[in-house]
Amino acid sequence: MLQRSRLGSSRCRAKLPLFCHGHPTAVIHYRWAGYSPFTGDGSDAVSATKNPGPATPLYWPTPLHDVLQGYSWILENLAPQLYKRRDVYIFGSYLGASLATSLALTEARPHHRMAVRGCVAFNGVYNWTMFLPDHPINRAPKSRSSTSNILEEILGRPQDPGLLDLKQHAPALFKKPDNLFDPFASPCLFFHTPGLHVPRTFTKPVDQDYAALSSPSPSSSPSSSLLPLSEFLSSQDLTPEALLSGLAQKPPRMSPLVFPPRKSTLKIPQTLLLHTTAPPPPPSLQRRRRRRTKKEAPNNSFRTQANELAGVMRRSVDKIEMKERLRWDEDYEGWEDEAVRRVQVYDVGLGEEAFGLPRLGNGLVEAWFEDRLTR
Repeated sequence: MLQRSRLGSSRCRAKLPLFCHGHPTAVIHYRWAGYSPFTGDGSDAVSATKNPGPATPLYWPTPLHDVLQGYSWILENLAPQLYKRRDVYIFGSYLGASLATSLALTEARPHHRMAVRGCVAFNGVYNWTMFLPDHPINRAPKSRSSTSNILEEILGRPQDPGLLDLKQHAPALFKKPDNLFDPFASPCLFFHTPGLHVPRTFTKPVDQDYAALSSPSPSSSPSSSLLPLSEFLSSQDLTPEALLSGLAQKPPRMSPLVFPPRKSTLKIPQTLLLHTTAPPPPPSLQRRRRRRTKKEAPNNSFRTQANELAGVMRRSVDKIEMKERLRWDEDYEGWEDEAVRRVQVYDVGLGEEAFGLPRLGNGLVEAWFEDRLTR
């Protein structure tokens, strides 16, 4: 289980979910300042240590390093003796869900005696680039109706307060927009390219953010202005005008990637993705939404995040793993449904407790564990 450390507090005990009771559980604490849903958390931007030297910055990728170090300790100290096997299942929620899925995807090795076999994630953000203005999911809906109707359509979409809270704190959590493109933070990007230019800021579209480059101030040089660009664009010897012309073109196309790599021993793990339902919009907006028959485009929500990750993981099982297996095992039965069985998604309804897994979710996880531990 991955648990965010409550910095500045002498009590760092994690409250185990109900489904963990009765199972041997190791808790990995990670440090990630910038988002403090707990009162009296005392989180700071750096870690104070007794040892002299520079303090550890508590934004990305520090939490990833903490998790990897904790997992390495578990493998070294809790590995079974002789030729026995031991299965590891990971659980994480909210910020921990991103870390849990990334760890599972990169440590699920079926042939190892002790390795990750499965993962349960609740209300995770699996593609942080969805928070950027240039992501297609954030484009204004195309409509010939009036501006007021477009605004009503946007406001009428269900909104996840927890997701909006994470979006607001993304600059403190990641420090630089580049970090949102790290696949270990956004595990969907293990399976496809982002299809976006890397912006300089978290809140402005790329074309607006670089508009100032067309008329740089006397005190700044074009080379210094280009430094924050994505690695590719910043390596080009372009004038500001040429740069803006390039940015005006369509963003790079989103392309699928092969994951796991064909020559690796990794395998898509058994995965259960849980998400809550966004609270409904105000009654007045609900009535107007019922009148519309046109299918609405999805907005960024915990449901959308879970469905995107499930989609790319299932595609990997179908297009890579099953295709390869059928080459030497033509009699393999049940391959048509293997991807859906392997990667499951469930809506657990409205959240009953702040940042807690609802009772329906606990029941689903207990049944999911029971099915796998008794095989």
